[in-house]
Amino acid sequence: MNVIGIDISKDKADCFLKTVKKTADLEITNDISGCLKLVSWIRQHRIRKVVIAMEATGIYYELIANYLSQYYQVSVINPLKIKDYGKSLFNRTKTDKADAALIAEYAFRHHDKLDFYGVPTRNQYRLGRLVTLCQQLNLQMNQQRNRIHASNDDFVKAVHAEILNKLVEQLELADAEIKALIQSDAETKRQYQNLLTVSGIGEKTAPVILHYLNSKKFSNVSKFTAFAGLVPKIEQSGESVNKKCGLAKLGHKRLKAAFFHPALVAYHYGYFPKLVHNLTKAKKPKMVIIAAIMRKLAKICYCVHKSGMPFDASRHREIS
Repeated sequence: MNVIGIDISKDKADCFLKTVKKTADLEITNDISGCLKLVSWIRQHRIRKVVIAMEATGIYYELIANYLSQYYQVSVINPLKIKDYGKSLFNRTKTDKADAALIAEYAFRHHDKLDFYGVPTRNQYRLGRLVTLCQQLNLQMNQQRNRIHASNDDFVKAVHAEILNKLVEQLELADAEIKALIQSDAETKRQYQNLLTVSGIGEKTAPVILHYLNSKKFSNVSKFTAFAGLVPKIEQSGESVNKKCGLAKLGHKRLKAAFFHPALVAYHYGYFPKLVHNLTKAKKPKMVIIAAIMRKLAKICYCVHKSGMPFDASRHREIS
């Protein structure tokens, strides 16, 4: 097994090659010339097949991942996995070269568990940027509302109110861009409309879920729910440790948050009566039920997206 771990920053990237027989390192620039230098370096080592692993560090990994995935298998790994792996090895050194070696070591030992990166289409990439923009604007709007609430001075309150109005205006423009983008591509439009058939999923949430469903190649529904952070965390050991179950902290926070309001809607309108009835009968708290509905919605969205068929709500209605 041949692997290359890459620790990427804004301007450069440290590479570490690990094979069964040897190791080597290289520093490149984070641009196309750096990618060409890395490809040439791989050829110098006479390596035919190699897995290239890197962390998902903001947007800095995108150029290298997009270029190298044309020629090699590329895996973009959750930084938390690398961090926890380093802790398990009692690593005390924290440098760019050491991080590249750690990424390579992780990929070398766990290559059978790696998911491989696919270059997003132009529409997929732009939808991701627009979804992120909307999430950022919503966050800023909530902050402005809090500032207005905390303001005792009329002038200060008026300034914050004006900023809030501008943010609302920009959010409306961003929403319009998302709708236009979805309508411009027949396949994206079909996927979006199928998600809208899922009980509780609305026009604001569907683009968010659609972006993450298209951004990675999930081989099964369990991987998607794990990516969304909707897998229960169980801590039991002997007779002394038996903690209450909750959702695992690992997972994509924004995707997890996208399922929260649809789950509340589904709970309020009784879209999944059997699930709610069984959990209520088991005396589960309301938030546990909401979390179960979130996980149910994530599974349904994945299946709808995978099958290309709209959701059949009658399958989840209570039998009279």
